[in-house]
Order: sequence, then C-alpha cells, then structure tokens
Amino acid sequence: GKKVILVLGRGGVYSEGPMKAMEHQETYLRAVLGFLGLTDVEVIYIEGVAFGPEKTAEALSAATERAHSIAQKAA
Repeated sequence: GKKVILVLGRGGVYSEGPMKAMEHQETYLRAVLGFLGLTDVEVIYIEGVAFGPEKTAEALSAATERAHSIAQKAA
C-alpha cells in the first residue's frame, strides 16, 4: 500500500520521441521496486536540461506542476 514517487533528472529526453527506446532509468527502477512489492509508482521527469537554460526552466516548471498535482491527489 505504499506510493513511490520517482524524480528523474536527465540531460536528454527519453520519456517520449526517438530516444524512448534508450530509456533504462525508469524501467530499471520500476523493476527493482516491483521486486520489493512497490507497484504504485508516480514519475516526475526533469528532462532536456542539456539543451540550454530555457529548456531547463521549462523542465523544472513542468516538474513542479507535476509534483503539485501529485500532492493534491494525496491530500
């Protein structure tokens, strides 16, 4: 009955698009957590930070919004 929140920071974008097949971070963590019996997993992505300050700001803003959304659901 435990909820897990993963905050994944990446220089590139692996959650969607052409690099999705190269995503191993979330896949691995979900497998390990599932082995431990933790299957209720929410993910907050901070992606594309290697693409400059503007993309970093966008990624942080999106991650903050996602975190607030998760917190509101839990309240």
